[in-house]
Amino acid sequence: MRISSDLNDLDPQDRKTIVLEESKKIDEDIQSQLDELLNDFIEEMNNSSVYAGTDAILNTAFNYEGVRYRFGGTTYSGIDCSGLVMNAFANTDLNLPRTSSELAQVGEKIKKNKAQKGDLIFFKTRGNRISHVGIITEVTPNDIKFIHSSTSRGVIVSSINETYYKNRFVQINRVLSDN
Repeated sequence: MRISSDLNDLDPQDRKTIVLEESKKIDEDIQSQLDELLNDFIEEMNNSSVYAGTDAILNTAFNYEGVRYRFGGTTYSGIDCSGLVMNAFANTDLNLPRTSSELAQVGEKIKKNKAQKGDLIFFKTRGNRISHVGIITEVTPNDIKFIHSSTSRGVIVSSINETYYKNRFVQINRVLSDN
């Protein structure tokens, strides 16, 4: 080993200094690798939606799948888009407003490529103002799926890639702090 023979040629104090410096470099490398692994883990946890809050919200929303649309509705006999959001988030500590346009003012606006399960997605389906909301259920590199109450089909899961929604998309808001 070259380094050990080189160290043997040095006096003990110089050897100690070199060993300490090399040890610091190794510690810094290990710390850097640990920091990178921790950051990757945190990002994966954020993107995996393992939080019980998000899962509970989505499970509540999925319980309404197939329920018919009713303007102003909040029950299994009929529900509108903001009623679905209100009911899905009922067991959180959030006090969300009742209409989609008011919901669009809550939370933090998120870029489409940063969307996660549990985020709210908004559309302009009537005129020039936000009039529809859904809850994101799945995010893939090429698609965002969301559950919502459609006026014609009731509570369903749709894709942002469907022409109707692609042309009317406005924004995504994050309202859950653990999302």
